[in-house]
Amino acid sequence: MKLLVPYIGELQTADSRLTGLADFLGIDWKPIPLPKAAGYSTAYLETAASDPHSCLVIHPRVIDEWVNQDRLPAELASVLVSHFRYLLVHAPRPEPFDADLIAALSCGHLRSVEHVGCPAPPYKVSASSQDVCGVFAGLTFGRANPVNDRVFSVGLRSPAARELISLGGLPFMTMVKREEAEIFFLASQDVADLNSEVGDSPVAEHFSRLLPHAMALRYIFGEESWRPCSQYASVIVDDPPLRRNYGFLNFGSLLCLMEQHHFHTSIAFIPHNCRRSSPAVARIVREHPDRFSLCFHGNDHTDAEFASTDTVLLNTMLHLAERRMSIHRRLTDLDCDRVMVFPQGKFSTEAMAVLGARDFDAAVNTVPHPVQQPIRLTIRELAQPAVLRYGFPLFLREDSVHTQCPDIAFNLFFGRPVFIVEHHHIFQRPEALVAAVSRVNATAPQIRWSSPASAVRDSLLWRRMPDGTYSIRAYSRTVRLSNDSGSPARFRIEWNSAAGGAVHPRELLCDGTPCAGLNISDVATTAIVDLQAGSSQTFALVHQNNHGTLNDLGFRRTVGGFLRRRLSEVRDNYLSKSPAVLTAAVKLQKRLLR
Repeated sequence: MKLLVPYIGELQTADSRLTGLADFLGIDWKPIPLPKAAGYSTAYLETAASDPHSCLVIHPRVIDEWVNQDRLPAELASVLVSHFRYLLVHAPRPEPFDADLIAALSCGHLRSVEHVGCPAPPYKVSASSQDVCGVFAGLTFGRANPVNDRVFSVGLRSPAARELISLGGLPFMTMVKREEAEIFFLASQDVADLNSEVGDSPVAEHFSRLLPHAMALRYIFGEESWRPCSQYASVIVDDPPLRRNYGFLNFGSLLCLMEQHHFHTSIAFIPHNCRRSSPAVARIVREHPDRFSLCFHGNDHTDAEFASTDTVLLNTMLHLAERRMSIHRRLTDLDCDRVMVFPQGKFSTEAMAVLGARDFDAAVNTVPHPVQQPIRLTIRELAQPAVLRYGFPLFLREDSVHTQCPDIAFNLFFGRPVFIVEHHHIFQRPEALVAAVSRVNATAPQIRWSSPASAVRDSLLWRRMPDGTYSIRAYSRTVRLSNDSGSPARFRIEWNSAAGGAVHPRELLCDGTPCAGLNISDVATTAIVDLQAGSSQTFALVHQNNHGTLNDLGFRRTVGGFLRRRLSEVRDNYLSKSPAVLTAAVKLQKRLLR
């Protein structure tokens, strides 16, 4: 099955970008040259597009130029509907030919396109569109883009037509079923360039040029297109040691809050505090693994400690952090996810390389770029589970206020876990956190609240290949695969190896035991594995670590780390409840730790 794209001379810009989106989704496509000089020929089209199960892209401008008539010939309309299983009509113009084409293919349900009203209305996604629109179903958000967005005028109402997305009560995206054909009509004038930089701009700004097309393609091509395996979320609270009270955080109250509103909290734990956990709080965490987990939060949590570019120092800090968490495990019987949350959100590309060399699974951060290297992420980078440009997977997170329904839906549609970051202050008035959690649960009722390790481990994209093999894109060093079918299945796992080869795999483990099948290239690391029916296995890469280490971090760093932790705890436990005193204390802390 292919996406067939007719053209005359060269692909239209919108069609070219649509094929880029198809590539991104793992969909095969084929250009269909139309001979304008010879005039249109239904026989030519049937021959050139020989696979009737494919999807034919209808760009009205291309068809207009090909047929060179005032109206769409009835014979051609009949062939389009009868010969192809799917049609995708996009980029319509407010012109007579386009209106005739739209009316002919929709059996009169749609008539033409027109500009959206003023003021620009919000996008409204039908609540019954989950089979096409996924987690966006039922959402109303944003404002139409008057440059790009149009709406269809409606003619004859038909039960065969489904209005999936509307603007101001008029359809923006509609699917019409005619006999065996399903026809998608998109009123968007263009398709997003996946390589355009968008940074942290709201989803609504590029929604209409990306999501409807991705929804249609994923629906049409089903298991042949890349799609997420599951949906995950986690709340990450930075800094607190495992003491009954820390600032405004009380662990007993937090547990009640999680039970009442159904979510999971991971404590971004500072390894420096490894010997200071309360047995009672450790027991609460240990007895509720469905609600609590731990992940790494630096080592000493000194200022920008992982923004260093010294790989020997970074390797030493991580070695010490791991050793400390081993002590913590011995004292509390609590595991710590091999997921790093950077103190102050500051990191270097060298830190990413060393994390990979030490077999961490991933990093989770609010800031999407290294210190002093400000960049704006592209749509391509945001529309996948993790950012890979640094050679080690970086998962992104937002605070409660910025965890809004369209952003939640965008993340989950493309396989990104929803990570919510907070500090102890949120528990003075936890309503904002509860509201964010409620938005997640309402947008995705089947969401799995879990530890960050589980979320990144299962943040996979998958598609089925023509030979029946399941192709898996992994965004974490560790991957958990399950074969839920009733027969053996083959999986091809792929890890990205770009970004200069900063991390070097050397071995593959299956449930902790070395296994064969690893293939390493400059582009990707792959493994072919077979799973029996109903079985699950965990696969993990082991990497080379060629970075040296120091004997210790030195007196100044050790003392500085100790002072910073104690002063920070005084600030959070006592001074935070008096804003004026807190401001003065922060200034004093900075002066002492220069």
